[in-house]
Amino acid sequence: MKIRVGIVGLPNVGKSTLFNALAGQAVAQAENFPFCTIDPNVAPVAIPDPWLRRLGKLAGSHRTVPATIDWIDVAGLARGASRGEGLGNQFLATIRECDAICHVIRAFDDDNIVHVEGRVNPHEDAEMINLELLLADLAHVERRLGRASHLGEECDALELVKAGLEDGIPARSIGLSDSAKLSIKSMGLLTLKPVIYTFNVDEVDFFFDRENALKKAENIVKSLQYCDPSSSKCAIISANAEAAIMAGNDEEQADYLKSLGIETTENNSSLANVLSYGVLPWKVMGLLDLSLAFTGPGVPPERSRTTRAHVYPSSKGLTAEGLAGKLHGTIQRGFIRAEVVPADKLLECTSYVAAKEGGLVRIEGRDYVLNDNDVILVKWKE
Repeated sequence: MKIRVGIVGLPNVGKSTLFNALAGQAVAQAENFPFCTIDPNVAPVAIPDPWLRRLGKLAGSHRTVPATIDWIDVAGLARGASRGEGLGNQFLATIRECDAICHVIRAFDDDNIVHVEGRVNPHEDAEMINLELLLADLAHVERRLGRASHLGEECDALELVKAGLEDGIPARSIGLSDSAKLSIKSMGLLTLKPVIYTFNVDEVDFFFDRENALKKAENIVKSLQYCDPSSSKCAIISANAEAAIMAGNDEEQADYLKSLGIETTENNSSLANVLSYGVLPWKVMGLLDLSLAFTGPGVPPERSRTTRAHVYPSSKGLTAEGLAGKLHGTIQRGFIRAEVVPADKLLECTSYVAAKEGGLVRIEGRDYVLNDNDVILVKWKE
């Protein structure tokens, strides 16, 4: 399944710098002036996991293909964006197509970086963006209701949403049923989407006071009006640190970290545990209740051998036959059986054959519902 996350926030809060850090290259222009971003930037970012590379090596695959999340960076939203102020309002339709929102909030002081409101106040900034998204949704709902008066369940759902929005309640917090959400899904309501509130802090807070910085950020999120813990998560980043690390080679990265008094490991691998590309994709996975499964090479050697990661909704489940359909319609139609083994158990063995001989591999039918980190070998006939 394709996952899209839209990055929103006020101008000059570090959205494009975060986007570039996630993408691993300078895709988006990141400069110290408002509305630096004009056109939306899109980058597929791999979901980091501890299994894929090792599974590919064990399977003797020619390549490994990670599951990805598309991150979309749009122009900053300004006060009055819902009424057409600034540039960000032009791209709200792009965000409506996303599955989740990454709301970047400035939580650092720097006189050299302009704040469009002339002050740094993370709580007020977050509430301002939330209000603009709410007002944009209200206008969207009113237009929809004005075009048709007899829409059945959709009309009922929209009336509930409208009443909530008029009271300042985002659509995700008014208790819509699953069927009601489905009836209005095509509208892409901004306030119905789950949110990762991502606080951009300075390097000192990020590296040396992370626990306290995260606690402050979480307290701000809890204080936001109608914040729903079930549809929001909190994260901290340091755009300055990400930019400095991304811009340098291994030696320059080590020098930068040394200047902060941070000891580095080989290839700076420990950074993956704190930088955005290693943290935010998993925040999205948890927010959207998603899991990973892996397929390995089960075809004759003359064909391409690939170990691939697949993402799927945990709550809805994915069957072995459904996973076969992700690979190819022919494989789904010719499905015979699935051989299943948990990734961690498989990697305890020297080979897939050894795992089978050790009784770790199960035979499952087409209706088998996948578990997180299952490795699936699909047997099929042409």
